[in-house]
Amino acid sequence: MADIDLIPASWRAEQRARRTLRGALVAVGCAVAAVAAVRVGLELASRQAAAALQAQHAQRRDSERTQARLAALNARADEARELSRRIAAMRGPDVVGGVLLPIDRALGDAVWFDELIYARLPALPQPGAPVAPAEASLAIRGKAPDPATIGEFAETLGSAGPCVKPRLVPGNVKQYNRFELMEFSLNCPLAPQPGGRS
Repeated sequence: MADIDLIPASWRAEQRARRTLRGALVAVGCAVAAVAAVRVGLELASRQAAAALQAQHAQRRDSERTQARLAALNARADEARELSRRIAAMRGPDVVGGVLLPIDRALGDAVWFDELIYARLPALPQPGAPVAPAEASLAIRGKAPDPATIGEFAETLGSAGPCVKPRLVPGNVKQYNRFELMEFSLNCPLAPQPGGRS
């Protein structure tokens, strides 16, 4: 005897339609989820790229600021070196090493100083022109036992010391209890030092 199907065909068709619709909805839901996941991934990648680009711009700005600061510091260092060179040129020589020590070496035990005057007239620097050496001179007033000692001292200063063509002016003879001394005055311009200093 043949089987009798008690389930109506319309119900079976409805169930098939529901299964098909459910599968379609699941597929659409998966597609929507996949699109959303791709969109979220693209947005995250876009944000990371934007953050990296902003960091790169910030680094470039920091680098430009650092380079500008370094250029300004280099310019100030160059300016300070130039000012130092000008001040050194205007200041002239080391008075102790360039003037007083040679005088001390030329000075014998028989010569006394009453006064030593070091005069210096610096030339004011002109814009764009090299600094001219200053004119310096020395004036000495003192005493010695005789004219020969005074002459020898002046000759030593002129030949080995800082003086150029010393001009000697003999003075009066000063009487003391047991001896007498002759006064003298000596004036001379000072020789320019190496490097344009005087």
